[in-house]
Amino acid sequence: MAEEKPDIATLVDEAAKAIGLPIAAEYRDKVIVNYQRSLAIAKPLLDLDLDDELSPAPVFRP
Repeated sequence: MAEEKPDIATLVDEAAKAIGLPIAAEYRDKVIVNYQRSLAIAKPLLDLDLDDELSPAPVFRP
């Protein structure tokens, strides 16, 4: 099955509305581009399958 691409413009509009953050019309396109870039940067990490049996690293306390 082909991977669905998210509708970034709608996501940006709805997220801004949800948190009460107005985005001026002249900046909206740039916000969408930055969101797309952020998704591209995060994709390799989000695609990484982690074993459910992994334990977190211990906490260092000096």
